[in-house]
Amino acid sequence: MNPEYFAQELKGAVLQAKERHFYDDIRAQILAAASLGKEEVTVETQSEIPSEVLNRLEQVGISNYEKDKTDYLYRITFDLAEVGEQI
Repeated sequence: MNPEYFAQELKGAVLQAKERHFYDDIRAQILAAASLGKEEVTVETQSEIPSEVLNRLEQVGISNYEKDKTDYLYRITFDLAEVGEQI
């Protein structure tokens, strides 16, 4: 295998794995809260959730508010009460 191709391919796979972990972590925190019957959950991540993702979540009834950001932690609260309520 070409070393340059291998390096680029591996870089892409690492970046994809990091992004997947980021979203899987958010998903796990939200699902854990929902499984406990909570109508809101505060999610903590190491970086800000892109506005495109937040907009899509709002479209399916998962609104957000109370954003807080420090140098090492990003916190956002999601309201799960309206999930499934929209027609």
